[in-house]
Amino acid sequence: MVQKTVLITGCSEGGIGDALAKAFHKKGLRVFASARNLTKVQHLKTMGLDIIQLDVTDEESIKQAVETVKGATGGTLDFLVNNSGGGYSMPLLDSEVSVAKKMFDVNVFAVVAVTQAFAPLLIASKGTIINIGSVAGHIPLPWQGYYNASKAAIGILTDQLRIEFSPWGVRAILVITGTIKTRFFDNLPEPPTLPHNSLYYPAKDIVEPTLAGTDLKKSAEDVDSYAETVVNNAVKSRPKQHLWIGGKAFSVWFASTFGWSTIWDALVPGLVNLPAITKKIRTADKTK
Repeated sequence: MVQKTVLITGCSEGGIGDALAKAFHKKGLRVFASARNLTKVQHLKTMGLDIIQLDVTDEESIKQAVETVKGATGGTLDFLVNNSGGGYSMPLLDSEVSVAKKMFDVNVFAVVAVTQAFAPLLIASKGTIINIGSVAGHIPLPWQGYYNASKAAIGILTDQLRIEFSPWGVRAILVITGTIKTRFFDNLPEPPTLPHNSLYYPAKDIVEPTLAGTDLKKSAEDVDSYAETVVNNAVKSRPKQHLWIGGKAFSVWFASTFGWSTIWDALVPGLVNLPAITKKIRTADKTK
């Protein structure tokens, strides 16, 4: 049997991409693990994986990665995992559009750009695209609106790709990821703090821990178990096209599937202690 191949973006040590690379390798696939900084994936090279320098926002870098994989496989690729991504925790009223645009470049536009570039290799093997989405694309969790929007975009883009690639037998899987134990929040600007002129500043003691992901970390699941489930689904003859997995994933799926259209208006305030935040803001307004 010909060894199947997979390219994964964003494989820096300690993240989801790293765990996925190891899980695919364990399954016997030839793994091309990529990262902008190769020093962060040297541990994978030691394990026998191929490592590739790839900046998903750089056209020339993408082109070179395609040529490398094409030369190594003879022009095919069985799986493309679009995992690279970044976060931005800040209330929309205090957010900076320039920062949000950079995040969208990585989280959204790069996914399409990388998929376009590898499309000939995927078509040649009737391969599979796997996009790492998030439950954040289904729940309007406060203080990370731009990030939530980027993940919502990945959801519809994945469905779009699945339909548009269907003439060539290429699949597209969306992994709707809940909270996972990684270094995601550690890679956010430290510490994530509200500006002094923020309208939410009177409640900074409640809001800022949420910006840092303090509560989300409590429900996070093991990244290696997550990766194993994602890979096991991917290699099935009939994989789930929407795979919900990770901390709180089932709860978000259930509410978004069976709840009314504005169910989050009733559920979210309690999740982020919005009543207490509102009370502090109103008290501060009265003292001005």
